[in-house]
Amino acid sequence: MAKKCELCGKVISAERLEALPETKRCVKCAKEKGSDIVARRSEIGMDIDTYKDLLGAIRS
Repeated sequence: MAKKCELCGKVISAERLEALPETKRCVKCAKEKGSDIVARRSEIGMDIDTYKDLLGAIRS
């Protein structure tokens, strides 16, 4: 079943749905009105103690 754009009602292309399966907007509406995809923030890195140890090793 084809998924339709929540704004204009046109069918969302298969290529767009393959890349962004959760999208609710066609390319045209996403460009004009903004994307409906919200990226989640994820923490990447090390804890503060490891960072301090590494920084100390570099400075010595």
